[in-house]
Amino acid sequence: MPKIPIISRNIDESGRGPGQCRSGHGLTRPLPVCYMSDYSVLGLLVDRYEDTLRVLGEARFSVSEEGGDREVAIDHPGRLEEIVGTLRKHGIHCEFADVVSGVYQG
Repeated sequence: MPKIPIISRNIDESGRGPGQCRSGHGLTRPLPVCYMSDYSVLGLLVDRYEDTLRVLGEARFSVSEEGGDREVAIDHPGRLEEIVGTLRKHGIHCEFADVVSGVYQG
């Protein structure tokens, strides 16, 4: 079953951006061995990370942890709309976006 990472979009006082927040709720998965400069990962950017995990769990979405990353399972395309609707009902801003930023191919 496909899974997408849940990433905090908060910016801390050091100026780090989405996926690099002070609380450590960013993407930690390794890059593939062979990739080109167009590497990207679809993720769920949220403004209230801990609340998101609680709300998704209460709503019985399958949230798992792998390698330090929290991910939500998507068993069919309609689940994307359900996730967004559930989070918005609880006042959590969210969006689906490419969560890989600043990848340098050297």
